[in-house]
Amino acid sequence: MCEKEITQYHQLAKDAGNKLKSYIFSLSSGATGVFFFLLIKNEGNFKSILSIALLFFVFTIALCLYELRVDAQRFFLLARELEKEEKQQQWETNEKLKKRRLRLMNVSYITFSIAIIFSCTYLIFNIVK
Repeated sequence: MCEKEITQYHQLAKDAGNKLKSYIFSLSSGATGVFFFLLIKNEGNFKSILSIALLFFVFTIALCLYELRVDAQRFFLLARELEKEEKQQQWETNEKLKKRRLRLMNVSYITFSIAIIFSCTYLIFNIVK
């Protein structure tokens, strides 16, 4: 591979790491909102709903952090393989990381959706109440 492509993959690894900061901020904001709800309503009726929402926000943050780590690792390894001669290149690790990243991404969408559903449930119960 040419030097330009190797540099491009290194840049992709860096960009994946930089996305980490924005994911953390966004998801932490959601979790902070959950804590805010807990502080405003000090009654025990709906604390379990908020606790579940908070747990799923935390799961989502953990999954996104791990997914971004896998993504950065994958692009770094891809660039390293491209630096080798074509006969010495091995792509099995890249394929495993690609599949792992996709699974992590899909699971994080599910956990985030569950957290949002429980947060909305909490709000609806408080509006109707």
